[in-house]
Amino acid sequence: MNEAPKIGLDNVVIAKVLSDSSEGISFGDVIALKGAVNATVNPNSDVAVDFADNGPFFSASNRGNTELNLEMIDVDVDVLAQLLGQRKVNGITVETPLDQSSDYALGFRVWLAGKDANGNNRYQYFWYAKGKFSVPETGGETKQESLNFGHINVTAQFVQTQFIPDGQESGTICTHIRTDDPSVPASVKANWFNAPVVQTASDNSELTVAISYANSKVTFTGAKDSGASFVFAKGSVIDGQTIGVLDSNGALVEGVYAVGETASASPTIVFTPSADAETPASAFVTNGLKDSFGVGATPVIDTSL
Repeated sequence: MNEAPKIGLDNVVIAKVLSDSSEGISFGDVIALKGAVNATVNPNSDVAVDFADNGPFFSASNRGNTELNLEMIDVDVDVLAQLLGQRKVNGITVETPLDQSSDYALGFRVWLAGKDANGNNRYQYFWYAKGKFSVPETGGETKQESLNFGHINVTAQFVQTQFIPDGQESGTICTHIRTDDPSVPASVKANWFNAPVVQTASDNSELTVAISYANSKVTFTGAKDSGASFVFAKGSVIDGQTIGVLDSNGALVEGVYAVGETASASPTIVFTPSADAETPASAFVTNGLKDSFGVGATPVIDTSL
């Protein structure tokens, strides 16, 4: 499939990296960034050539961190503060030398020239899996006879994930698809921007979770729309963020999660409250809870425990 001219950009989204380890990677909710003007990606890759016998003898490629510059009409001040690890108190954003930005995934859609086989617009979808944003330059200029619109440029440095998906020898920097590629499953296209994609999942069907309470334990039971066997990704089980059990006052109940390690069509996560913990009243999961295919759960809140 040939490279196509790019004629548009939209659907810019971000998701906070909640955890990243050899066991798995998990993300927070996807947040839309409106007003994208331009995205420029520098993969910082090169090829080194070694010479012998009076000629080129050996070559090797190398890729460093990936730099992405995003030009925006504007960025919500609360979202920008989150991206940069800044505090915002009483409407005042405070910047300090000690600010530490969190890791975020970033996705976007590029509009390609031409039509697909069905006469529809063609797009290329991207996810950059893990990167940190730097503080953008600021400034302004006086109004003149003709308006000059000032945009904001935010830059991020993306690296490979610590999580190494099955079939890969290193972590993921970026994933992307084209909508006119017939080998891409329809479910992958439909769910692309619901959660960051870091691996080539073999089953992208919907993941649902049923919640039950019995014998002083809360059980989260998963199911794939396809009926396939799977396990929950341990690295995505983060108390209070991707999964949680609450008491009648809405506070997190202290306890321990046991994640089933045997693949089945209905794997479980069992929560056992601490001896002196409050009685569970409700429970939830978010899209950050993943299965072993990398698919995020359909968010659910059960208040009937």
